[in-house]
Amino acid sequence: MLTEEEVIRRRAELEERRKLKKTYRRRQIIFYSLSFLVAIILMLFTAHYTFQRGVQGTPAVTTNNQRLLVLFLGTDEKYEASTRADSIMLFSLDTKTGEAGVLSIPRDTRVWIPSRQRWERINAAYAHGGAAMAMEAVSYLLGVSVDYFVHTDFAGFEQLVDVLGGVEIDVAKRMHYVDKAQGLEIDIQPGRQVLNGEKALHYVRYRDRLGDVSLVDPFNDEYDGRVERQRQFFEAVVSQALSPSSLVKLPQLVTQVFKVVNTNLPWEKVFSLALSGSKFSADKMQTAVLPGNSEVLNDAWYWIINEQKAKSVIDTVVLGKPEPLRLVVLNGNGRSGVAREVSDLLSYYGYNVVSHGNAEHFDFATTQVLVSPRDAERVKPLADYLGASIQESDVEQAEVTVIIGKDYNLNDRSVGI
Repeated sequence: MLTEEEVIRRRAELEERRKLKKTYRRRQIIFYSLSFLVAIILMLFTAHYTFQRGVQGTPAVTTNNQRLLVLFLGTDEKYEASTRADSIMLFSLDTKTGEAGVLSIPRDTRVWIPSRQRWERINAAYAHGGAAMAMEAVSYLLGVSVDYFVHTDFAGFEQLVDVLGGVEIDVAKRMHYVDKAQGLEIDIQPGRQVLNGEKALHYVRYRDRLGDVSLVDPFNDEYDGRVERQRQFFEAVVSQALSPSSLVKLPQLVTQVFKVVNTNLPWEKVFSLALSGSKFSADKMQTAVLPGNSEVLNDAWYWIINEQKAKSVIDTVVLGKPEPLRLVVLNGNGRSGVAREVSDLLSYYGYNVVSHGNAEHFDFATTQVLVSPRDAERVKPLADYLGASIQESDVEQAEVTVIIGKDYNLNDRSVGI
């Protein structure tokens, strides 16, 4: 049995150990806190340094809708002179709402370059004047002010995909291509699979008989080819990057990004984007290919934009304006010609009526406007004009179905749009 003196001594030793452990824990907390603070400072310094060494754009001119426009440029080599841009995409980001748009611009798009006073393919702008001239060309082409860019090469692209742990995508058909001159062999089997960095690069570089981009269905504005696959791949990347499993990799991803990209984004904007990251999601993102078609001019192939369709795409994807509503008018009361009558009248007042016809039956007692919940507010003037009720439905977004009921009795009055 311990003596009273030994008990006192052991209690003192235990108390001393508790004090040492407490001091050690306090030092650990201070150490890790300082390490975290230093890491943040280094990240901000790196962003600032990247900004300083990047190409300086024109002073920021905020677009009317307060969106941040960033031009993404992908090239074979990072700093090699006379390199043409292989991939060109315009990012449109709203840090307040988390809404985003990505517009894919075919590299053969014919564009006027003001500083060269001549027509060129848009991918040549980067070769002649780097990111600054590429931003100038895109700004002139789209009628918006693009002041920031992010540029990476093939090696950087591979590394970013690998940091994400690969990207899952459904490969529609076998992709097989051999280019001995470049030492390139692409062979990807069809089916849903996770592509690593190397395979992902092969996927976005692959070109089939459709080439860079092709308008395969003019009536439905459907495109195919390499640019369309790049657009689909980017959608998959966003879904992967915003998944819970990827969020834990965010510190590593941010570190890797600064190693493999060149940008003129100011560090404060990079930091603002990082803080707003949780607001963005795949369902808030719109993507599109710049509308147009291939044409031969002076024995050379170009992508010539369709100005009317391009304006609509730019408004929705780049500027974030609501997509114009498309109206389908249906006869629900059995009176001959009523659907055409209403269609003509609404078209006269500026509505985009895409079709008219008969409803599933002619026993609708009241006139109804079927619309998705997000567009219900936009159709109130239309419903008031027709004396109709608004029914929220799972109809296709931006599409409105008007069913003319037996109560239809339109007086001569104007309608708001």
